Amino acid sequence: MVDTKHVHFEGLDHPIALDGASKIAATMSTILTAWPHHMEPARSDNEPFVTIRPAPRERWEVVCADAPESPRIWNEVNALCDVVAEMAWERLRSDPRLLCLHTAAVDFGGRLVVFPNARRAGKSTLAIALARLGLPIYTDDFLPIQVDDVTRECVGIANGILPRLRLPVPEGFSNAFDEWVANNKGPSNRQYKYLADLPIAPWGAQLPLGAIVVLDRRDVPTRPELAAISHEEALAGLITQNFARTRHSGAILRSIDLISRHLPIYRLSYNSAEEAAEHLSSHPKLSALPVARIADTMQNARQAPLDLLERGAADFLRDKNYVQTPGVTQTKAGEDRFLADQDGIGIFRLNPMSSAIWGLLEEPTELDEIIEILAAAFPDVARDQILTDCDRLMRELAKAQLIIPLEEDVVAQ
Repeated sequence: MVDTKHVHFEGLDHPIALDGASKIAATMSTILTAWPHHMEPARSDNEPFVTIRPAPRERWEVVCADAPESPRIWNEVNALCDVVAEMAWERLRSDPRLLCLHTAAVDFGGRLVVFPNARRAGKSTLAIALARLGLPIYTDDFLPIQVDDVTRECVGIANGILPRLRLPVPEGFSNAFDEWVANNKGPSNRQYKYLADLPIAPWGAQLPLGAIVVLDRRDVPTRPELAAISHEEALAGLITQNFARTRHSGAILRSIDLISRHLPIYRLSYNSAEEAAEHLSSHPKLSALPVARIADTMQNARQAPLDLLERGAADFLRDKNYVQTPGVTQTKAGEDRFLADQDGIGIFRLNPMSSAIWGLLEEPTELDEIIEILAAAFPDVARDQILTDCDRLMRELAKAQLIIPLEEDVVAQ
């Protein structure tokens, strides 16, 4: 009979099941060193959100409760990387008040500076370089955020997980950094290394957000430079990198808009994470940051009705009048516009041309009428191109349930 243990982590409603996999428990505890947890015999009254079990060739099978038909096979470190990602989702399911951003967050004198995720931007590496200088890490990957009900401070919450460095160490680091990584005792494989002996904030520790730093890592030698940017310039990236697949998308839009309006926002241009860390660690713009307080009411963090994801939208009907669906949430970021449907399933991005079409749909409008209006407004654009673009957008908006046919048109069918 297979011995099954449940590992219970503080703040998670459901446990992790180790199904004949007690050997992996020690490495799990090392990586999650500052997240309180305990192990006990499995109980049938609390189903696990993820299960780990042995697989052939000294590997491990990871099975998620919401996708039991799709197990994933990994080596030990990659299996735990996978489990840590699932823990982020379970954290949100367990506390629907939270917004969660895909970001690194580091303590700068009692304020959190967050480094949102972007492809190849190096947020984890930069966070590790800052921690090596003595600045405590709250996260290098996902940051739960909430607004204090009393003080209205926007606070980030530490997750108590060791930071993870992708291997091999990128070029340009000092020999001292390379040797430090090589000698670090954290769990590793050929792809990743979790780094121990760094200042890690304990799980549940809270600090007010102080600033947002958008990373612009260059491939050529670049002297680190921190420059202020606008709320609109940063908003698009924050929205598209939000990390909350079960949270109502309208609440995501409104919350991120509010957060970014109440924080200073900078862009860091750099090439070397070591140089950038030195530059930031004593930068006057990141010292004595004010407390971000949000006077506006953050939207109810209700869960999105995920069963709607499986419910297909009605087919687009070309000869019908369509209108914007009531209850759509809208946010502008520069020339782009973001929409969230009333059911909170997804976020839809519109460029300036698409925004013009969206504006026409404030009143019931047929596709052919939209094409005529745009053809008159843009005589230099081929009519076939306008037809193709408008037809595609209308079908996408209908599929996302952001527009609906006029009620009397539907009744008349």
